[in-house]
Amino acid sequence: MKSTNAYKNLFTLFQAADNRYNSGLFYFRKGDKAHVSESELDTITPKLKLDDKILKEIIGGLYYPSPYLFDVIPADILGQVYEQFLGKVIRMTAGGMVKIEEKPEVRKAGGVYYTPTYIVDYIVKNTVGKMLDEEKKAKPSLKILDPACGSGSFLLGAYSYMLHFYLGKYSEDAKKLLAGKNAPIYEVGQGIYALTTPERKRILLEHIYGVDIDEQAVEVAKLNLMLKCLEGEAGTNLKLSLERILPDLSGNIKCGNSLIGHDFND
Repeated sequence: MKSTNAYKNLFTLFQAADNRYNSGLFYFRKGDKAHVSESELDTITPKLKLDDKILKEIIGGLYYPSPYLFDVIPADILGQVYEQFLGKVIRMTAGGMVKIEEKPEVRKAGGVYYTPTYIVDYIVKNTVGKMLDEEKKAKPSLKILDPACGSGSFLLGAYSYMLHFYLGKYSEDAKKLLAGKNAPIYEVGQGIYALTTPERKRILLEHIYGVDIDEQAVEVAKLNLMLKCLEGEAGTNLKLSLERILPDLSGNIKCGNSLIGHDFND
């Protein structure tokens, strides 16, 4: 924390994160994002100038004695934490002060509410689970859409169920799959298997879709799903030069009014 050029050093980490994870937060290079135009690339972040003192105070507050260990907090718990901020907006007053206040619709509803995990699990099991039982395929064609996904509680539950389903199917034929190329699983112990990160990405992109009218909620939903996808990073065999670990969810999780918006496709 004694070094100068704190932002320059931080930006180096931003570039490394963009190269490896592709979270959607940074667009410094196209990489495997063929659909991203040159005009969409981030040219502002590399040119920013921030005061060392302020930046160091912010970063210092994220470390010990902070009681939070984000690497061991489950994705659904993190989602519930972020969800508490969805009802807030930042407003600049006439006097140049910043105020954080509740959105009008949140005040009217009496606050922000989330669906408990056990209810999500029950609903997913009795909807997605039954449809998978009917298909009985190793690679089902099922597409799951939540037209008002909020921060993604049901999408996260559905994605978790799909991961469990695929792992079970692949484990039944593990020896044959592991003997071939680009196996979707790897062995973590004697007779214990896990899905590779590329396979977790494929499952997410092929099966999980969501829409919400709240742009903040959409971003939290994407974050929740990417955190869940990242749980399998240990099994990755990605091409580090081009392909990033995390998927681009811009085509799966959309911001719009799916109920009455006539121009949603546009």
